[in-house]
Amino acid sequence: MKVKSWHLAIVVPLLIFGGIAVSAGLNLWQTESSKVPVTLNEGEFAGRPDPGDIRGSYSLTDIEAAFAVPVDVLVRAFGLGELEDPGAYQVKQLEELYEGLEEGEIGTDSVRLFTSLYTGLPHTPEETTRLPAPAVSQLRQLGTLTEEQLAAAEDLRVDISAFKAEEGEAAAVEADAHAGDEERLVRGQTTFGELLSWGLSEEEIEEILGLPAGPRGTSLRDYLAEAGVEFSAVKTALQERIDALQQ
Repeated sequence: MKVKSWHLAIVVPLLIFGGIAVSAGLNLWQTESSKVPVTLNEGEFAGRPDPGDIRGSYSLTDIEAAFAVPVDVLVRAFGLGELEDPGAYQVKQLEELYEGLEEGEIGTDSVRLFTSLYTGLPHTPEETTRLPAPAVSQLRQLGTLTEEQLAAAEDLRVDISAFKAEEGEAAAVEADAHAGDEERLVRGQTTFGELLSWGLSEEEIEEILGLPAGPRGTSLRDYLAEAGVEFSAVKTALQERIDALQQ
């Protein structure tokens, strides 16, 4: 049987666009890559998103949407400082930021692990995966992790204070270089960068504040006010620790 050309001109487009319409109706047609992680398919978390499916192309906004981990929490946890558009920051950029880490790696799998511990969803990290010190501090403050989980997180904790700050903090970093020439008095306008330049480690700051250390350019008073902590409650302890370093 011969098929006339004008028949084909009608049938072929119907088959093509009809197939697309059916696929779209069944949610099988996608014109761009999906940022929706696969779900866990067994156990008590079946149907929940799988942290192990977080990919390097995920932005912080993607993670917040899929796992309800706030963007600002991720920014603090991974020491990203003051970004112009923090939600657009992609997970894979961490590997470049923390390139040269002497022990282990901070990258995509670190975000998977942090998300897992933050949400309670399961994930087995790679052997080389590490967590920034601020991330471990945030997890400790959650109050939902077991002692065993916290101990495991502490084993993976690394100090990131030696790594270059983001562009938004460049001016603060430059100012820190000359902070040693000034009188080391803790005031409300004292920045985290100044505390670090005076010899306090990030861990010491977090121990005294009971909070993750803030961005280098942020003042103590502003940071603590946002966290609901009185500056006067920590001022003396910080000053005593700094004075001890000068003796």
